[in-house]
Amino acid sequence: MSSTWILAIDFGTSNSAAAHSGATSGTIETLSLSHASNLMPSSVYIAAPDRISVGDAARNLAQQNPVGFVASPKRLITGAPTTTVAGYTLPSALPVAAVMSAIISRGKAAHAGQLPTQVVLTHPEAWAPAQIHVLVEAAMRAGIDGSRISTISEPRAAAAHYSRSHSMQPGARIAVFDFGGGTLDVAVLTVTAGNAFQVIAARGDNGLGGKNIDAAIQRWVEQRLSDRDPALVEWLRSAATVDVMQSLQESIRSAKELLSEAPSATITINNTPQGRQTLQITRDEFDELITPAAEQALRLTRATLFDAGITHPEQLTALYLTGGSSRIPLIQQRLAEVGPVATLDDPKTVVAQGALVTAIGDRGADTRERPPAPTAAALMPQGGTEPPRSPQYRPEPSQPTADQRGAAGTVPSRTAGGRRWGRIALIGVAAVAVVGIAIGAVTLSKGGGGGSDDQAATATSSAAAGQTASNGSTIITDEKQLYSTLPASLQNGVENCRKNSFANSGALEMMCSVKSDGSLASLFLAYSDSDKSQGFITFSSDTSAAQSTITDLRKGTYSDGKGTLVENTARDAAAEIDKDLGDGYGIDYANTSTGLKLTVFKVKSLDDGKTFLSRSGLIS
Repeated sequence: MSSTWILAIDFGTSNSAAAHSGATSGTIETLSLSHASNLMPSSVYIAAPDRISVGDAARNLAQQNPVGFVASPKRLITGAPTTTVAGYTLPSALPVAAVMSAIISRGKAAHAGQLPTQVVLTHPEAWAPAQIHVLVEAAMRAGIDGSRISTISEPRAAAAHYSRSHSMQPGARIAVFDFGGGTLDVAVLTVTAGNAFQVIAARGDNGLGGKNIDAAIQRWVEQRLSDRDPALVEWLRSAATVDVMQSLQESIRSAKELLSEAPSATITINNTPQGRQTLQITRDEFDELITPAAEQALRLTRATLFDAGITHPEQLTALYLTGGSSRIPLIQQRLAEVGPVATLDDPKTVVAQGALVTAIGDRGADTRERPPAPTAAALMPQGGTEPPRSPQYRPEPSQPTADQRGAAGTVPSRTAGGRRWGRIALIGVAAVAVVGIAIGAVTLSKGGGGGSDDQAATATSSAAAGQTASNGSTIITDEKQLYSTLPASLQNGVENCRKNSFANSGALEMMCSVKSDGSLASLFLAYSDSDKSQGFITFSSDTSAAQSTITDLRKGTYSDGKGTLVENTARDAAAEIDKDLGDGYGIDYANTSTGLKLTVFKVKSLDDGKTFLSRSGLIS
């Protein structure tokens, strides 16, 4: 049994799923999260900040006292550093960390107690960087080192799963319809010439999901009960205990799932003053109830396809359905009007499986059915960001441990509230946060990151030697060529450089860690339990993007005018230093001569930021 394994977590609004590389086979497997299911309710119960229960245990405790119950902690992830639950002001990541702890514990149990060597987390396509930061911090609080964490958007993960069994040629387009318990997200992706998936349109509705369908069924139940006994309905609305209502809601969910296969289903209300009540609902009645939700979902899908320039079903390779609510026959029937509907495996777990596909990449696991294009390894190879190390969350032993066009823009840099944890491209698109899968460190020079003066001397000409993007910008897509755009002093101060993402223009972005024993290390925060530097950088070369970035830096766009601007005498390089979301400061930098765009994370102070710019050779 191998001690090396990878875990993918799909943290959902209602339920969470996970996939792992099998303990014996190394192939992609769904992780069992309970004795009877591959899903776990995302619910938490907060008795105190250090006593948080999750899943079914949380639901059980809510029957005694619902005050501390949070049915959907994902909705707490707003990007704010804290949230208030049950009178406690908590780090926003803490309730999420409890759920992740439980999932990680299940994974460890399947792998002889070993922690995963890599964890990949999924998130909605439109999440802002600050929201992704909370998700990553939660995994760190659950005991995973930041260097082992990466993220990928949910539609990219779903497309990766679809590509394992369906070959798609460059230019092909696939739509992902993700209809979960609390949200509906629709995205259109295209296969690029480099066999990567690129999001070209995305929309979402955070108020439409399986819970809306549950609510429609409950209204139907109340109407039917009213025909029998109006007083019974009043009791149900005002006097029924928590356990009665939870039992009713569970019966509604079971009936909803059964109606996807059967012509009728029974709904039960237990412990009423008149005793046990049963109602039978037919498929036709169910379809009538959910028609408004189905029409709303269809309108959102049509709008997203229109954003992507798709006006006919034949222009779409597949309309891939994920999420539990996508199983409903009426939903599938209506969507068939706009594209060729496709389903694979359990729609509740395919996102987690797809995330694992991207994480495994070239490691050779489960390659037997993988089509030649696009390969999992080519699906937007992206490296995980490393946010600040947070205090570890250790539950008590008694607790379960455990509408606008979307685009694949540059990997977000920094944002805090209105400021950056990462950089969102400020164009007329929804904020798209795409932080993905590390594909391994790239050895670029002798000594693991050191450069030479000759390399630095070629920095100015590197961009000119790059490729021309469709917008006329000169970009770099080669790792060594991109690395050479860094000044020699900066090359000598970083290590573990790897691919991180690709911008909309096709420009490669890389990420490097700051050497803990290098000349720049003293300028960065260190982890509390070691001298290891928290600092890291992300960078790309894109002449058009660099020019627009400098303009925005001078305007103070990214910091709401609160940052400190630093420029060189030639005014072809500029940087802005600003307070980061957590501790420390971040830097956004651009150089129009080289096309270099660079973001720096976890600098100790404003003065250290200025020193970094000078010492690294970025601003002279």
